[in-house]
Parts: sequence; structure tokens; C-alpha cells
Amino acid sequence: MRRIYVSLLLISIFSGLLVAWQWRSHQATAAQTNQDPGLIDIIHSLEKEDASLENRIADLRQQIEGLQKQHAQGTDQLAGIQQEIDKLRLSAGLTAVTGPGITVTLDDNNAGAEAAQKSSPATYKPDDFIIHDKNVLYMVSDLKAAGAEAIAVNDQRIVANSDIRCVGTVIMVNSTRLAPPYIIQAVGNPDKLEAAALRSLDFVDLKSRDFPVKVVKNDSLNLPAYKGGFPLDHTRPLQGGGH
Repeated sequence: MRRIYVSLLLISIFSGLLVAWQWRSHQATAAQTNQDPGLIDIIHSLEKEDASLENRIADLRQQIEGLQKQHAQGTDQLAGIQQEIDKLRLSAGLTAVTGPGITVTLDDNNAGAEAAQKSSPATYKPDDFIIHDKNVLYMVSDLKAAGAEAIAVNDQRIVANSDIRCVGTVIMVNSTRLAPPYIIQAVGNPDKLEAAALRSLDFVDLKSRDFPVKVVKNDSLNLPAYKGGFPLDHTRPLQGGGH
């Protein structure tokens, strides 16, 4: 902002000097027309002043050009900083993203639970037929290891501090309660992600126990941005600009 004020000031001075120069040139021309010998000295003096003003104007022009170049360089620097901020926001999961990838669906085995309850009520265990937090967590970890660039579970974006845990019979992701089916979407190379999901130990185990789980490749997925906060329990700003 200060550079802009300086530029305007220099332009104003430049305009004033130009007007004065034109007015004095007009006086000199009039004096020459009258051919008054007494005015010859005035003409010479004005010509010297005109030359001085021309030099001053040229100097001001150079200063204005220099300020304009500095401002342009500052603009480029700010643009570079903004690009870096955008990259960091993308890496932190603070930006909605789109791209090819896969969708993994993990759902409770309700049909198996109903059949087991009818056939063997004494040995029936409900926990054996539901998706647990570890099933979701291990799948997310396997997809990360396979190169997933962004992951979301039931539209909850997974970031560095995301928690996937069980509270009672409910799975919570980013402190948000989720209900089955658990839709895990991952953006990245679809072939690599699909292979990683299909060979995931938890996925293989669930599939062998007739859980309705599946993996689908997608040409395009839209993942939302992370909307939660980042806890700073131990972080403090560095005082005094120390290293």
C-alpha cells in the first residue's frame, strides 16, 4: 500500500513539473516573437530551467518504473506464497478434491446374524456379525500404504489427526457417529487401490464370513474437505524469532 502512495506522489510531481515546463516554454516563445532584447536573458534562463525540469522528469520516470517493477515482483512473490498455501491446504485435507479411485463398502452381516440367532441362540454373539472400528481403521491404513491421495469414510475426510474408534456399539470418525454401511472412498490409482483393498486381511476375513463387503473402481470421486479442528494441546508460538 505504501508503494502505491509513493507512486501516486511521484506521478503528481511529474504532472506538475510538466505543466510548469509547458507554461514557461509558452513565455519563451512569446518573448522571442516580440524580439525584445531585454527578454533574451529571461529566455536563456527559462531554457536552462526547462533542461533541468526535463532531467528531473526523466529521473521521476525512472523512479516510477522502478516502483512498478518492485510492485510486480511483490505481486509474483505473493502469488507464489498463495500457491504454496493452496498446496499445504490440499495436503492437510482442507480442500475438497476430485479424481479417480475406489469405493469400499463394509456392512454388517445381518442375514448371518439372523440365521445364527435362529439356529444356535445359545452360542449366538452379535459382535461376530457387525463391522468394528478396527475393520475400518485397517482398511484405511492399507489404502494409505497403497498410495491413496485422499480418503473419506461416510463423507468424513481422513486427515493426520483423524480418529477411528468404537464407542459402545457406534463407530466414530472425527468425533462424528457413523452407521453402517461404512463407505470408504479413496482417490488415487484405481488399480493399485483395488488390489490393496482386495488383499487386505480384514477384507478377506469379512468376505470369508459372508459379510456384504465389496470394492468398486470409480472414474471420478468427489471427497469433501475436512471440517474439524486441529488440537494444539502442547504447541506454543515461538517468541523472539528464535531458531
